Amino acid sequence: MEQTHGRSYGLIKKIIAAGKMDKNTLLEKIDVIFAAGGLTAEDYAEVTAEIGREE
Repeated sequence: MEQTHGRSYGLIKKIIAAGKMDKNTLLEKIDVIFAAGGLTAEDYAEVTAEIGREE
């Protein structure tokens, strides 16, 4: 089964890997991207968990 990611998933993963953005700023940007439909709910949960947000 092929997994489909939101259109911004790859970019966010690269930003997280680079570690050059403040955690709170990154979380705000991810929230906006998710609200605009750029991430699936599963992708949102994954990337926020990866940077340490507790849901």
